[in-house]
Amino acid sequence: MAPEFVLAFATGQKVEAKKCVEQFRDLDLPRDNTSRTVDSASSRRSRLQDAGDRLSTRVNKIGMRLHGEQKDTKWSIRHAFYANMGGFVLQPRGCTPFPINGKQLHWLIKQGYVEYPQMTAKEVWDKSKADGFQKSLTCLQTGWFIIQIVGRAIQKLPITTLEITTLSFVLCTLVMFSQWANKPLDVESPTILTSSKSIAEILIEAGPAASQPFKQTPLDFIDNQSPSWLTEVQPHLRFRTGPRMRPLPRLTNDRFPVIGAGPDAVFLFLFTMAYCGLHFVAWDFSFPTPLERDLWRAASIAIAACAFIFWVCETYQDGHRLGRWERWYAKFFHNDKNGRINTMEKIRRNRRFIPVWEVIVMTPVTIVYTIARTYIVVEVFLSQRSLPTGAFNSVQWSEFVPHF
Repeated sequence: MAPEFVLAFATGQKVEAKKCVEQFRDLDLPRDNTSRTVDSASSRRSRLQDAGDRLSTRVNKIGMRLHGEQKDTKWSIRHAFYANMGGFVLQPRGCTPFPINGKQLHWLIKQGYVEYPQMTAKEVWDKSKADGFQKSLTCLQTGWFIIQIVGRAIQKLPITTLEITTLSFVLCTLVMFSQWANKPLDVESPTILTSSKSIAEILIEAGPAASQPFKQTPLDFIDNQSPSWLTEVQPHLRFRTGPRMRPLPRLTNDRFPVIGAGPDAVFLFLFTMAYCGLHFVAWDFSFPTPLERDLWRAASIAIAACAFIFWVCETYQDGHRLGRWERWYAKFFHNDKNGRINTMEKIRRNRRFIPVWEVIVMTPVTIVYTIARTYIVVEVFLSQRSLPTGAFNSVQWSEFVPHF
């Protein structure tokens, strides 16, 4: 029904993965890309054990060099995808294990509660069930379909609404594949990270920030997976579904994308508007009745308008969530750093993630978009009852071959 929303989720997950990679750069990780343990817990080890670990590391390093092997454990975007989808599970001392995301893992490593996971990008990808041959075959089939549409347009053969709608889905699928190119698929066995500390000790040492009751996992004070359907929407609807265990046995995949205002946001906006605009190609197509043609035009305008309104509202609200407007205000108005900026920051912190005004505006927009999208999907099949004669003709590929 709405592949652009799936694409938005894919883009949001890629943005979060890229942020995770940037975040891990400030850790004191190995610079020579060889397998060794981060010396984050050395203060808790005895001198003898620490010296033995360093000696063992050096022996392993020399052995790998003698055999021409090096284990590149540098944090990559594959690691970030794997972490954010719950690939790492924390096992505190004497406590129930629970999944953690990349931001929580970064905090645990920085505080010395766990060691840096010694996994290469290849080992992460080995857990994926993705089939490269199947993806290549899918891309080949969709590419051939696009070539067929282009050929029909060049030879001025009629193109149906079904072909236009399929083309829009195909383009979204190809871009979605590129956004998830480094995301492991269908991982069943997580990586266990053990800690000598209990979760109670970790929370006590974290201070007042960890004093609030958690809703998903004990590390919610670092990142509570917000915004998501589970945390932001379900409480207002007064019903509860999904995992009932706490801590959660797995991370939910319903987190709404927070993309920001970078190149990824600009790309997603342009592609979304292009996807909506693709339906305008059928503006003068042959429809069974004039009424159906007018309704198609109205639905195309409604989809594009609703998408634009959604982007305007979400960009404005996203600026408050991320503090973008406060930073811009501080950049352009240097003389009012302590007054107006502090007030804006206080308002931002007390602001709801989804304010009432956004619900009021987006509710009718969502209803109109749903009706328009439903009509387009239904009309795609209804219009097949009366097609122009040329719609059954095939592309004459011989006309594209130079000949005398």
